Amino acid sequence: MGGVLASIALASMAFLIACGTSSEGAPPSPSPTAKASPKPTPSPTVSPTPSPSPSPTPSPAPPPLIPGTPWPGPVNVPILMYHHVNSAPPPADVYEAALTTSDADFSRQLAYLRCAGYGAVTLAQLFDGMYNGAPLPARPVVLTFDDGYADAFTNAFPLLRWHGVVGSFSIVTGYVDIPPYLTWAQIGEMANAGMEIIAHSVTHEDLNRSPDDIVRYQVAESKRVLEEHLGRPVNYFTYPSGEPFYRGSQARQRRVVDILRESGYQGALAIKNSPLQDPANPFALSRIRVMNGVDIGKFAENLGGPPPEAIGC
Repeated sequence: MGGVLASIALASMAFLIACGTSSEGAPPSPSPTAKASPKPTPSPTVSPTPSPSPSPTPSPAPPPLIPGTPWPGPVNVPILMYHHVNSAPPPADVYEAALTTSDADFSRQLAYLRCAGYGAVTLAQLFDGMYNGAPLPARPVVLTFDDGYADAFTNAFPLLRWHGVVGSFSIVTGYVDIPPYLTWAQIGEMANAGMEIIAHSVTHEDLNRSPDDIVRYQVAESKRVLEEHLGRPVNYFTYPSGEPFYRGSQARQRRVVDILRESGYQGALAIKNSPLQDPANPFALSRIRVMNGVDIGKFAENLGGPPPEAIGC
C-alpha cells in the first residue's frame, strides 16, 4: 500500500511540475475582439472606459544602433501596414477579413523580424536618421497600425511589448471612444509606453475628392486634438485609404501636401507596396500592406528580407 501511495504522489508531483512550466516563455494570448466597418455612425458622447493594462512582459534587447549620415537618395526601409490584429472569427466582409492578421501570425512575423536582424523604429527615429544621420538599426523597419481599432490595444500592443518593439498607431480622432475603436485612456497608455501616435484624419475622409477646406480641417483638427490629449507633438500623418496618392493627380497630391506642410506636419504615409523610401518625398512614404494569412516566406519576400529557412528563422 505504501508503494502505491508513493507512486501516486510521484505522478502527481510530475504532473504539477509539467503544468507549471508548460507556458513559460510563451507570448501573451490576447483576447479575440470583434470588428466593424471603418466608418461608424457617431453616437452620443461615450464616456472613456479604461481597459486593464497589459501585463509587463520580458523584452528582448533591441538590435544595436549604427551611426549614419543623411541619406543621399532612396533607401530600402520597409514600413509595414496593419489594420486588425486578433483571432476572432473572420468577419463576413471580405475586405475586413483580408485586413485582419491573427495573433499567431503577427507573433510569428515579429519573431522573424528579430531573427533576421530587423529593428523596429518610430517614424520620428526614421526621419532623424534619414535627414540628420541619427543612429538606426542595420535593418530598420516601421510597424504601422491604421484606424485605431480596439484590438490595437488588446492584441497588438501586448505582443509588441512582449517582443520588445515599438509600433506607430494612426488614429482617426472622430472615432475615439466609439466602440469598436480605441479610447483616449488606451491611446494615452500606449503613448506613455513608447508607442508612436500618428494622425489619420478626423473622419477618414477621401482627401483626393474632398474640397480644400475639408482637407484642411481633417489634417489640422486631428493633429490639434491628438496633441491636446497627449501633451506632445504629432508630426506625421497617414492618408485615409492612401488618397490622394492612390488615384489622385500629381497636382492634387501637391495641393494636399502643401496643406499638410501648412498644418505643421513633417511627413506622411501613403500605400505603394514597396520598401523604398525617398528622402526627397517625405510626404509620400511607401508602405507594404500585410494581408490576412500571408505565408511567412512571402512576408519576408515582400519586405526584401532573407528567406526564413535560409537563416534558421
